Amino acid sequence: MAKGDFRTGVALQRTKPSLRAIELSALRDHELRPLISGLGQLDLSHFTYVSIHAPSKLTTLSEREAFSILHEAPPTWPIIVHPELMPTPSLWKGLGRRVCLENMDNRKINGRTLREMRQLFEWLPEAEFCLDLAHARQIDPTMATAIKMAQEFSGRLRQLHVSEIGRYGEHLPLSALAIYAFQLVARFIRSDCAVIIESVIEPDGMDREIRKSASLFDSATVPERSLEAALALTA
Repeated sequence: MAKGDFRTGVALQRTKPSLRAIELSALRDHELRPLISGLGQLDLSHFTYVSIHAPSKLTTLSEREAFSILHEAPPTWPIIVHPELMPTPSLWKGLGRRVCLENMDNRKINGRTLREMRQLFEWLPEAEFCLDLAHARQIDPTMATAIKMAQEFSGRLRQLHVSEIGRYGEHLPLSALAIYAFQLVARFIRSDCAVIIESVIEPDGMDREIRKSASLFDSATVPERSLEAALALTA
């Protein structure tokens, strides 16, 4: 939705009263400075949870430049970071809880397994956690790894990424099989965890994807869970 156009993405989400969490993404590093510079013109009063997703890789910025720009984001916003973006963990350690590490898919060389995530949290002991269910399912279709991550890192868990994922890492609408697999994990997700829907869809498919994402928790054993869902702004 609204790839590269965060203003349109925010406007689309504000049309859906149930969407109270939002992730502002700059997955391509040339989008990062315009996003940060434009935050003052965005009306985010509709949302009770806001995070920002750092670039997935760096081509026009250095690690230190990306860090410096991200540091300008509001201090209460989690910064979702892929491990490969931070070859110098000591640089990011100063952000403390603002860093929210995301587990990775099979295209990456770190952050994919429980052991690798443990190592990352040793380097960044205050960092929080973003559990990407599609990435976890690609690494381990049984969802055992995702369940173990949700349990072991429960105290760090800040948000959940929900989507189907294609063979090349592309985000897709949820399938019935993905919903079934993700329901296995849903009962281990804290009730205050924001849910970010990363499925790439057209605007007229928003309601359908919201319903599918909400269904992940239909059979969960967490009582009276309040689902906060949002559509991510990028592919």
